[in-house]
Amino acid sequence: MLSDDITFQKEEKNSILVSRLKKILGFCPKNLKLLKDVFIYSFSTKRKTLDKNYFLDFQRLEFLGDAVLNSIISHFLCEKLPEKKEGELTQVRSKIVCRKNLNEISKKLTLTKVFFQKNQPIISENILGNTLEALIGFIYLEIGYQGCKNFVYKKILHYHVNITQLQKEISSYKVWVIEWSQKNKFIINFNTFRETKEEIGNKHVITYFSEFTISECGIKTEGRGTSKKKSEEMAAKAAYFLIQKRCKENT
Repeated sequence: MLSDDITFQKEEKNSILVSRLKKILGFCPKNLKLLKDVFIYSFSTKRKTLDKNYFLDFQRLEFLGDAVLNSIISHFLCEKLPEKKEGELTQVRSKIVCRKNLNEISKKLTLTKVFFQKNQPIISENILGNTLEALIGFIYLEIGYQGCKNFVYKKILHYHVNITQLQKEISSYKVWVIEWSQKNKFIINFNTFRETKEEIGNKHVITYFSEFTISECGIKTEGRGTSKKKSEEMAAKAAYFLIQKRCKENT
């Protein structure tokens, strides 16, 4: 439910909205109607009953914001990491724009405080990152590419992105293990099986079980998840830590 303090019909309430957003954006937004439509769709608990135009406006701005954000970050990384190859730059960029990271950045920018009552629960974590992308799309339409670039650099990249740390983070254990195996010329094998577990009330939950093996070095790990991708990632994660442990033992 949207905050009662923000009723979009009165000029007085609009001035409160502008004041709050100005602190985040760094400028006074002009097209309040479009901006309010985006946030109404993003944070309303009754999205299904809203006019479809809210949804269309939100999706279009999210699409635009995603493209602009990727362009700006690509430029930033080319400047910041001139020695990195295309594949390495792509990996770092994907870590910055992944849903989990954008959700966290949205929280740090305090976007929810503009429209939410205190202690009001979030409808969905992912809506935070989606809204940030839509907001970037809105900023692009308001003040152009350069203004949007300045916002992303100052408000996001400068304060909330640690490139050095991101380069150390592993975005996919499966990808890491595959690359490590190829580098060492080991043969790897993934076997994934679908399982069905019966829970209370005869409710059936589908899970997946994965086995991961590297025969040359005697590594065999297992993983489970609610999807094939998740179960394989869990098995690969176990393999990663086992590899790290053996590397330390051999040094």
